[in-house]
Amino acid sequence: MGLYDRGYYQNDQDLDIRPSWNQQSAVSQLIILNVIVFVVNLLFGNVTKTFQGSVNEALALRSDTLWQPWTWYKAITYAFTHSSSDISHIFFNMLSLYFMGRSVEMRYGRREFLRIYLLAALFCGVMTMLVRAYWPAPAMVLGASGAVLCISMLFVYNFPNATVYLIVFPMPAWVLGIIFVLTNFFSSPGTGVAYDVHLFGILFATMYFFLGWSFSRLQNPMEGVTSIQKWWKRRKFKLHVKDDPNLSDDELEAKEADRILEKIHASGKDSLTSKEKKFLEKYSQNVRNRKRQGF
Repeated sequence: MGLYDRGYYQNDQDLDIRPSWNQQSAVSQLIILNVIVFVVNLLFGNVTKTFQGSVNEALALRSDTLWQPWTWYKAITYAFTHSSSDISHIFFNMLSLYFMGRSVEMRYGRREFLRIYLLAALFCGVMTMLVRAYWPAPAMVLGASGAVLCISMLFVYNFPNATVYLIVFPMPAWVLGIIFVLTNFFSSPGTGVAYDVHLFGILFATMYFFLGWSFSRLQNPMEGVTSIQKWWKRRKFKLHVKDDPNLSDDELEAKEADRILEKIHASGKDSLTSKEKKFLEKYSQNVRNRKRQGF
C-alpha cells in the first residue's frame, strides 16, 4: 500500500459520507446508547408535560450542580440525555453525529474518536457547571449537542472543501462551520437552547485541531512519558537537519515524511498531530503530482 493510499490521507474530493451502518464503529455505538437512554426515559421515567422523566432528572446537569459535589458525575452523564418533549433534539444530534462523525472516526481512529467525544462532553459539562452556577434562573442542561458540535467542527477542519447539505442546500463544509459559529454566538439566551454548551464544544474542537492535541497518551501514562522523550529527541534532530545547508527542500521533506512514518510504525496513526497529518497529506499529493508529470 502506497503512502497516499492510506485511509487517513483521503482528500476532500475522495470523502464518502453516503449512508452506511457499521455496528462496530464508535459512532454507531454512541447513537445506540443515546437512543437507549432516550427510550428508557420515555417508557419508565414517568414523563409528563412538566417533568422530563426520572432518568433525565438523575443524569442531567442543573444550575446548582457545582455546589453539590456528590452530583458531579452529571458533568458527563448529561451528554447522554435528550429532551423527552422534543424528539427533534435527539434526532438532529444523532443525525449530525452519524453523517459527520464517521469520517472523523476514520481520520483519528476509533479509540481516539471516543476520547475526543467523551472529553469534549466532559469539558462542556464542567464549563457549564462553572458558568451556570452563577446564573440567576435555575435551568436543566441535557443533550449531546456540545460533543456532537465538537465532532462536526473537527469534520469541518479536516475536510473544509467537502460538500455537505444544510437541509437541501449544498455547500462546502467550511461554510457550514461558519454558520455553526455565528448562529450559536449571536443567538439570544433564554430560548431554552444551551448555546453556551454549543460554543464550548466548538472551542474544544478548535483547541484540539489547531494545538495538535492527541489523547492516545491517556491510555497509558508511561507511554505518554516515553512519547514525550522521543518527541524531544526527534525535535532536536529535526532542528539540526533544518540547519544543514547541504540538504535541498525535497530532501528535507523526504526526511520529515520518513520521521512521521516511523512514528506511525512505533505509536500508531493516533499519535500524529494535526500538523503531521497535514504535512503527510501535502507530501503525498506532491508525490502523486510528480508521478503524473513523469518526474
